[in-house]
Amino acid sequence: MRTGIVKQFDDKASFGFIEDDLNHKSYFVFYTAIKEEGYKRLEVGQRVRYQLAQGKNGLQCINVYLAKD
Repeated sequence: MRTGIVKQFDDKASFGFIEDDLNHKSYFVFYTAIKEEGYKRLEVGQRVRYQLAQGKNGLQCINVYLAKD
């Protein structure tokens, strides 16, 4: 799995962007990709683990989990 930091997340629109630790590119994430229990949201600055998959408009994050340091 890849790791990164949440750079933006809009609760009302239910999407945001995660910056990859290795290449520093930002990837789209939709709330349905979040695999944690409870309310599906992310906080700016949170560390996450995720995978990338091809979406309609390019690569996007799937299978997003909070990173346990």
